[in-house]
Amino acid sequence: MDFNFSSEQYLLRDAARDLFSAIAGPAGARSAYREKSAVVERLRGPLAEQGMLGAGVPEEQGGSALSPLDMALIFEASGAALLPFPLLETYVAARALSRRPASPRQERLGPALAAGGETATVAWGSPDGLWTGAGVQAVGSGPVRLYGRRTFVPYAAAATVVVMPVEWKQAGGIALVLVDPRAAGTEMVALESLDGSYPLYALEFHGAVLADDAVIGYGRELFEEMRITAWSALASEALGAAEQAFSATVEYVKVREQFGQPVGRFQAVKHTAADDYLLVESARVANRYAAWAISQGGAEAELYAALAKAYASDTARTVTSDAIQLHGGIGYTWDSDMHLYFKRGWRIAAELGTPVQIREKMARVVLDGATPRRVGAPVGGGDA
Repeated sequence: MDFNFSSEQYLLRDAARDLFSAIAGPAGARSAYREKSAVVERLRGPLAEQGMLGAGVPEEQGGSALSPLDMALIFEASGAALLPFPLLETYVAARALSRRPASPRQERLGPALAAGGETATVAWGSPDGLWTGAGVQAVGSGPVRLYGRRTFVPYAAAATVVVMPVEWKQAGGIALVLVDPRAAGTEMVALESLDGSYPLYALEFHGAVLADDAVIGYGRELFEEMRITAWSALASEALGAAEQAFSATVEYVKVREQFGQPVGRFQAVKHTAADDYLLVESARVANRYAAWAISQGGAEAELYAALAKAYASDTARTVTSDAIQLHGGIGYTWDSDMHLYFKRGWRIAAELGTPVQIREKMARVVLDGATPRRVGAPVGGGDA
């Protein structure tokens, strides 16, 4: 079985690299520290023109319907370029919208996302910090109102629509819905983020009305599928950031001299670089298989996506930390780009579960015989 990427996938990667390096990179990430979510307005047009925002949108709605395997190299490129845009959230939101028969509103949203007329994000976090579907309750009928809080909503201030799970007892458990972050009865609260180029918010709901056509589907499976796809995408982003930091560090130790010779000749530096290279290449293999498993829709998709996310997170934290060390005193300064990759890697490692949390979750699947999620399987009508 050939797990290598196709020539078309490599062409997509090259196009993404060229675009992301032109509109982002360390300079773009630094500007995002100042602009916060406002940076989205500047990047939306170029990304839409190159078809990046329609990657998860069905072809009949003007998108390209790229698979997670197609997107793996693109997310690597976005991680390497420190892209300050909710590209991952736009992709997984569009895929969620395409999973069930869409309402007229949702059919309009797909083309709007692809064209850049709308910006989507996902309310990932529950108030307990465990990344579950808890936190917001849907109450009543005619109208249905929302009460509660969701945290870790990236770029919420720039988003026009948020995909969010809600607890809905009358509907049988959990529903995945679309909400307007600026609707009456909704409060947006800025949160502190380690990665200043990735602004985070909390959304608090005080009786906001849920529109009749806002429901994407019912059942915990929909939110879990989004998380599985996001694990794989985050793993690719982590790999991209780690590889870029590693490459820059290798070039630096070739020219930085100490005691009359490049520091790259010292055995301790060589050993660290060799260890980091092994981590990067091992993460690449794990990521590729996870993206393939999700694209195939097999029962092992959840397990391997989780393992890829955990391993790539550890890789990003280790490699970016070593990059700062190998840059010496300059590595600790704001002027160095290394802290940007360090913060990106550590933020990704915490998002949607730390490596420890994810490994514990998967250990229960393997050891206790729990049923892993089959991505792409028919979605039931109740809570799972």
